[in-house]
Amino acid sequence: MNSGRREQLETGGCGDNGSGPVRDDSQPGAIRIGQFEFLNGYPLYYGLEKGEGWGCFNLVHGVPTTLNRLLLAGELDISPISSIEYADNASDLLLFPRISITADGAVDSIRLITKCSIEKVGSVALTGQSATSVVLLKILLRQMYGVEARYASLEGSVSEALASHDAVLLIGDQALDSYYHGDWEMSYDLGSEWKDFTGLPMVFALWAVRKPFFENRADETIEVQDRLLYSVEYCRGHWEEVVEAAARVYPFEPDLLRSYFSKLRYDFTDDYRRGLEEFYRRAVQIGAVAQAPDLVFTREAGRG
Repeated sequence: MNSGRREQLETGGCGDNGSGPVRDDSQPGAIRIGQFEFLNGYPLYYGLEKGEGWGCFNLVHGVPTTLNRLLLAGELDISPISSIEYADNASDLLLFPRISITADGAVDSIRLITKCSIEKVGSVALTGQSATSVVLLKILLRQMYGVEARYASLEGSVSEALASHDAVLLIGDQALDSYYHGDWEMSYDLGSEWKDFTGLPMVFALWAVRKPFFENRADETIEVQDRLLYSVEYCRGHWEEVVEAAARVYPFEPDLLRSYFSKLRYDFTDDYRRGLEEFYRRAVQIGAVAQAPDLVFTREAGRG
């Protein structure tokens, strides 16, 4: 990662620097906010620096599985969390009711690269950067295509993995680079596959806050959600500015960035929630989670 990108990803104030040890949530301090280092999170954070007058925060960058771990360990206060990780840890978290990371069809950055048609896939090398995408793939292969594949961790390059596996699951910027710049004969967009299979959007990540933090700092938690929503709205009104800024720190051409950003959804509508509930229902069916979680939101926890 170049220094310009790191500077953009690790920002904040009040003296803290990134994640840190578990602390007493009743004590003041910089709010530790997880930040996807992938391009799909860029519009959620870019506009933060355009806001004025909101307090102390630190953005801590990482891939989804890293942010999941830091949030659940108490080393982050608020963070995006993989949808499947929320299912396993719902009792410790509250959700932001107005924010998700969703695709209603093609997403480009969750891809299965194959050397045969998907119906013939027998083995898959899996990225270690995403939990939700792995479960989504297993649902699609088993329930949509009737495929019982073998799975292993992705090691080395895509070409190396395809030498010993039929397919490779990629996410994030690596998936985008393979899609936009690669020359693979067969590549499947899991957002499109899910939409074709269920007719519903796919919610890849949620925004969550640790319950003890919310109990002590509810107003600041709501302020974080408001500022994230402001960031998204700012970006929607200034896409050319956002594209130019993103092109300086990510290895993608402006036309590709415009296309990609147009596919991303950051709200959390009733239709998106139905898609999430369907994902959980099917995850239970394949044994990925024990039960579908209740979706409990910050506004509900704040009542009383």
